[in-house]
Amino acid sequence: MLRRIYVDNFRSFSNFELKLDRRSLWMGSNGTGKSSLMDVLARVRRFVVEGKWAYECFPLREHTRWMTNPRQTIELEFLLDGTSYLYRLVTEPVGVEQRPRVAEEIVKCEEREIFAFRLGEIQLYNDKFEPKVQFHTDWHRSGLAIVEPRPDNQILTRLKRFLPSIRCFQANPFAMLGDAPREEEEPLQDLSNFVAWYRHLRQSNPDRDEHYLDALREAVDGFHFFIISLAGEVRRLEAEFASKEGLRAKFGLKELSDGQRCLFALYAVVYFLLKEPGLVVIDEPGNFVSLREIQPLLQAADEILEASSSQLVLISHHPEILNQWAPEYGVVFFREPNGPTRAKRFHNQSHEPLTPSEVMARGWENE
Repeated sequence: MLRRIYVDNFRSFSNFELKLDRRSLWMGSNGTGKSSLMDVLARVRRFVVEGKWAYECFPLREHTRWMTNPRQTIELEFLLDGTSYLYRLVTEPVGVEQRPRVAEEIVKCEEREIFAFRLGEIQLYNDKFEPKVQFHTDWHRSGLAIVEPRPDNQILTRLKRFLPSIRCFQANPFAMLGDAPREEEEPLQDLSNFVAWYRHLRQSNPDRDEHYLDALREAVDGFHFFIISLAGEVRRLEAEFASKEGLRAKFGLKELSDGQRCLFALYAVVYFLLKEPGLVVIDEPGNFVSLREIQPLLQAADEILEASSSQLVLISHHPEILNQWAPEYGVVFFREPNGPTRAKRFHNQSHEPLTPSEVMARGWENE
C-alpha cells in the first residue's frame, strides 16, 4: 500500500507531505489541491509504467508559481509485503526550451538504495544491495521504466509490479463510448473506454462478473443483464432492463442516463479492481449519482476492502460519503488565498452533534 506522498513545486504543493491509511477520504473546498494530488499519482504512473516523456508528465507550467527553485520533487513511500520502499523523483528544466529531465530517480528498500538514475546514468543493484550493472540512457524518460526483471533483482521487481496497480479515476459519462472494436486490459482515467475494458473483464474474470452483475441488479432499478453484440466491425454494449410484469427492453450505453453510466463503471472498479492488491483513487464518485444510490456503492467497497489487501482513496463533497467516511478516514485539504496546500486529519468532536457534511457546509472544518 501507499503510506506517504511528498510533493514539492507542483501546482499548489510546496513541501507538502501526507500519510495514508488503507481507506482515505480527501475533503475540502474547491481549489485546495485534492484532485491535483491524485494527478501527481496518475502522472508518476504514466511516467514509470507507460514510459511517457518527462515534459509530458511534469511540464514547467505546472511548477508552483511563487517558487524560484527549478527542481520538482515527488516521493512515494510504499509498504509491500511488510517491506518498506521509497520512490523518489527529481526533475529539472534544461536548455532553451526548458524541457524537464530527470535529475534523480531512485528506489530504496528499507532505506538502502536498490536503483539509481542520476543525470543520465543508471546504477543497478542486486538483491544483496551490491552495485552491479551501470549504463547511460535518455534522461528525459524514467530509467526505472526500462529496467527488466532478472533473477537477481527481485526486490526492485516487486515495486515495478505494484506500480501499474495505482489507478486513478474521474468518471465522465459524456465521454463513455457505447461500442468498442477490441478489448482493452486497462481502464482510462475518465472510464471512457468502459465498454472495451468490460469486454476484457467479462472474459478474464467470469466469477467476479457474476458478483458485479448481481450488485448492479440491486443498485440500478430494473437492470437485468449486459449484452455484447456485433455491430459492424465493433462490439456494442446493451443493458437489458425488465419490468415487474416481465417486459424487457434493451438500451445502448449512450441511451442511458449519466448516472446509470457512472454506476456501471464505478461498480466495475469496485468489483474487479478492489479485489486485487493495489491503490484505487476515485475523484467525486458521487457526481451524477443520487443520495440513495451512493450508500450501497460505499457498502460494497467497504465489504471488499475488508476481504482484500487493496487501498481506496475517495475525493468527495458528497454528504453521504462525508458522513460515512470522514469520522475515521477524513483528511481535510486547505490553503490560504494563493498559498500552499496543507492537509490535516478531520476531527468532528468539537462540533457535535453536527454531521461531518454539516460541518463542511458551514466551513467549520478548520476550526
